[in-house]
Amino acid sequence: MLRSRTGQPSLKTPKRPPPQPFTLLSEVKSQPVEWLWSGRIPLGELTLFDGDPATNKSSVALDIAARVSTGRPMPDGTDGCLGTVLLLSAEDSIEKTVRPRFLAAGGDPDRVAVIAKPLSIPNDLALIEEAIYRLQARLLVIDPLTAFLGRNANTDQSVRQALAPLASMADRHALAVLAIRHLNKTVGQRSLYRGLGSIGLVAAARSQFLFGNSPKDPNLRVMCHDKCNLATLAPSLLYEPLGDGIVHVEWRGECEFTTADILTQPKDRQHAKDDAKRLLMEALSKGPVEQQVVQAKAAEAGIAWRTIERAKGELEVVSGRKGFGRGSAVVWGLPAQTKAHTPPTKELAVYGGNTSRKDV
Repeated sequence: MLRSRTGQPSLKTPKRPPPQPFTLLSEVKSQPVEWLWSGRIPLGELTLFDGDPATNKSSVALDIAARVSTGRPMPDGTDGCLGTVLLLSAEDSIEKTVRPRFLAAGGDPDRVAVIAKPLSIPNDLALIEEAIYRLQARLLVIDPLTAFLGRNANTDQSVRQALAPLASMADRHALAVLAIRHLNKTVGQRSLYRGLGSIGLVAAARSQFLFGNSPKDPNLRVMCHDKCNLATLAPSLLYEPLGDGIVHVEWRGECEFTTADILTQPKDRQHAKDDAKRLLMEALSKGPVEQQVVQAKAAEAGIAWRTIERAKGELEVVSGRKGFGRGSAVVWGLPAQTKAHTPPTKELAVYGGNTSRKDV
């Protein structure tokens, strides 16, 4: 028993320690990642759709919303996720654009709702969460995100203050939040830095996609998976916007286009390929050289290897393997020069172990 300074029993009880401010990992139960679109759009997290105007990213978002409203498979054939959808749209007319496009995408209008009033994140999150709760929604589409963040989109600190409660809401309701952004006008930046607003936006997202025009077909668009913290990047997908006024998208399968491909403008691509051709002509002007020499020159000139390979094809540059084993090397040569520099046949082998020979 505690005693006072006078020796009498003290009536005071000892102070209890404050609540434990931590949790041991041994007390945490692991949970698998759940997906609205397997490997692409996670539930309980923020996903970003970034792209220039006219890349039909809003139509893609409505296509996904329509699939959720009916439970249809996703564009790559993976299982769908049946649920209701809440739309926040600040640019398109609900009556003239959103509803017609949603119906054209095959959506069920009884399983999608809109909030027809100006909103701000995070100030109006309580209203948004009330709608999420009443709808038992699985998908929230915000188009565009910066319109609802306002000044909160411009600095990392304000982005964190706005998106942290949004992320918490998504986690509580196992809700996929799909937010759309336009690109800034800064050409030459890495793709992750091209979205409008602070880099904190893409840092907060668990998955992010870049949308652009197909480098080979002006009628097609490309959806590139640029960032994912929860899975490996999914393959890029081609799609085609169709419809006279009321646009919907049709999917054309996987492709190998990257973010670099769709960010590079046609003139830039042509200039880069012309530079690559000049580099190859100079490098091979005195005869065949090893591929590693070409690679070093391309790296020094800042020319992408894929561009070098395109230029190689147009110049009909011949390549083959010289020698065998560890001492072998891939060599490149111009067609008009290769026969004059051809080593003895026994010194030359082509890729794949083919028994035929290829002059270099």
